[in-house]
Amino acid sequence: MFVRAIREGWGHDGRPLIEIMPYAEFSHISDEDLASIVVYIRSIGPVREPLPETRIPLLFKFVLKGSQRPVVRSPVPTPNISDRVKVGEYLAHIGNCANCHDATDPEGHRLPYAGGQIISDHGEKAAAAANLTPDPSGISYYDGGLFVTAIHTGHVGARELAPAMPWRYFRNISEEDLKSLFAYLRNLKPVSHRVDNAEPPTFCKLCRHTHGGGRLN
Repeated sequence: MFVRAIREGWGHDGRPLIEIMPYAEFSHISDEDLASIVVYIRSIGPVREPLPETRIPLLFKFVLKGSQRPVVRSPVPTPNISDRVKVGEYLAHIGNCANCHDATDPEGHRLPYAGGQIISDHGEKAAAAANLTPDPSGISYYDGGLFVTAIHTGHVGARELAPAMPWRYFRNISEEDLKSLFAYLRNLKPVSHRVDNAEPPTFCKLCRHTHGGGRLN
């Protein structure tokens, strides 16, 4: 039941879970890693915390029922640790990186990790997600060391990452895993999409968001 909730979005009583629980991304978690997660959670001391009843608007209930996922029967293997790009792809999926960093062009085509979405966190100043592709408008100037430092410290040189970037959660990722994630990003198709939060927000014809440097695209 625990595995189905995490990876398939089904509650213990058979109800579909709300998609704010990113089970679609967690479906990529390997059987071995998921077993370790369950063992870890079971090791945490019990806390009694009565929760209020979940209230879902009627229309959303129908949408939710339509999004129910089938039970995953096939095993999900652990990626080959000798293939940095595959390990990085695996980490990007379960880290849900695309949720913030993907873009969509005017025709509705996905632009993987091209940035531009406006994100905020707990009332902090909103910021546009960065273009993570190896295009000159993205992070082509990064090397592995700079990427690791950025995630571990929240700084790129003297520049602080926007508070909406959850680096404080990701800073515990090992250096080896971050290097694998960077190897995956370096293998993405370059997308020319300038996103610069230091520039005034202007409309972008490419992603149709209003973000810093948008008029330059």
